Amino acid sequence: MQIKKKTIEDRILEAGRNEFLKKGYRDGSVARIAGNAEVPIGNFYRYFSGKKQLLDKIVGPVYAFIPKFIADLAGTTTVLAMPLEQFSSFIAKELYRVFWRNRDELFILLYRCAGTEYEEFREEINGLICNIIIKRNFGDARITESERLMAKVVANGYLAGILELLDMEWDEAEFTGLIQKITLFFFSDFKTRG
Repeated sequence: MQIKKKTIEDRILEAGRNEFLKKGYRDGSVARIAGNAEVPIGNFYRYFSGKKQLLDKIVGPVYAFIPKFIADLAGTTTVLAMPLEQFSSFIAKELYRVFWRNRDELFILLYRCAGTEYEEFREEINGLICNIIIKRNFGDARITESERLMAKVVANGYLAGILELLDMEWDEAEFTGLIQKITLFFFSDFKTRG
């Protein structure tokens, strides 16, 4: 019986991450992944049952963590009640800690998982952000359908802005500063914007 080696598994994971980033899940190739990992294709299958198990290993932890992270923010009364300046600073630091460090996996989840159970991830994240916007602006008050639609549009714009920043190179101070500005803009009281 051969023993699996962590270095080989790590090479396969890295090659898989790169393949999914470039080609997506649907167009990703086990043969290319094995070749780029410099392992025979049969050896690939010693470590992973197939492309789907490899994808799960790469994005699964982020897929499980990010929605919980956002939902926890939405459920934390002290965070939601923070003044906007303090809230934007807190969110910027948390997004750097969570999103920046997992940006490849986020990109795969958001743009490269068509045909998998992950393909609705972006809508799920938008919904969670929308809930935070609603809670910050309306609390537990009943809202109209147009207010809910406005919150959804704002959430979509906020996520698009964050994703745009994640696609560029920044140091921590630059990234958190820009996220603070975006958060201030998108989370300000849109009820009074007209």
